[in-house]
Amino acid sequence: LNIINDILDFSKLEAGKLALENIPFDFRESLEEVINLQATSAHEKGLEITLKVDPKIPPGLVGDPLRIQQILTNLVGNSIKFTERGNIDVSVEMRSQAGDSVELQFMVRDTGIGISERQQAQLFQAFSQADASIS
Repeated sequence: LNIINDILDFSKLEAGKLALENIPFDFRESLEEVINLQATSAHEKGLEITLKVDPKIPPGLVGDPLRIQQILTNLVGNSIKFTERGNIDVSVEMRSQAGDSVELQFMVRDTGIGISERQQAQLFQAFSQADASIS
């Protein structure tokens, strides 16, 4: 069901019809929900998963918590899928702040197999997978 929703959202995004929410939410709590849900899968594989949030990021933000969670779920899920041992580290840093706006940088680092430079060039082509032999 999540894959279907992601594909539908991708189609809406390409058509310029994806409406983003702009609501107040607890940023850290939203991230922790994702990490807690993904931790079970990570721990079943013997993986350690960590979350580090820059203390300069205000706890309450205005934006689309569902989309942030959706993207983070996909990134962390992919890391779990392609990491056999080691750890997955999720961190968020504040890059800049101007008035009521903040620019955040999300990083998901793992000890998985990685992606070659050739495959990285194909990542943002529609419906592309780095290694088609793994699904």
